Amino acid sequence: MGRKLTAVAALAAAATLVSIAAAGPVATEQRVSIQSKGGGAFVLTPQTTGTLKADSGRATFCCWTTRVITRDGHRIEVDDPQTTLVGKRGTLVVRNRMEWLDVAGGYAVFTGTWKVVRGTGDYANVSGAGHVAGITLPNGETKWQRDGLLVSKGT
Repeated sequence: MGRKLTAVAALAAAATLVSIAAAGPVATEQRVSIQSKGGGAFVLTPQTTGTLKADSGRATFCCWTTRVITRDGHRIEVDDPQTTLVGKRGTLVVRNRMEWLDVAGGYAVFTGTWKVVRGTGDYANVSGAGHVAGITLPNGETKWQRDGLLVSKGT
């Protein structure tokens, strides 16, 4: 009886190891912060350990629609631009949903969400999302910060 139990336990352990090995790469989550640095430049900074490293490069925006809503008497512009971050470690493309509110003196503030669409290089197997907040100054310069969680599935 002891030999049968040992054999069954060994088979169960082997089956578990095979199923774990067949499961493929493990996804890792990592908190990141992406900030504008003016003039279209960005810096991506990991906030927790993970597979993604610090990166920097150019941010461009395109392909959005705009609509205006009124909420509690405030005129709010709702936009959904695509942001393309081209850094030294690859390209990360995200889709945003942002709400803009004009403020006296030529300022505008905004807040919203973003979600990864696709990536290349180090971002090829990345998904994730987060929040964005920013301000447009009277001179037209926009400063923003995107914080979120990126999930990188190893290859």
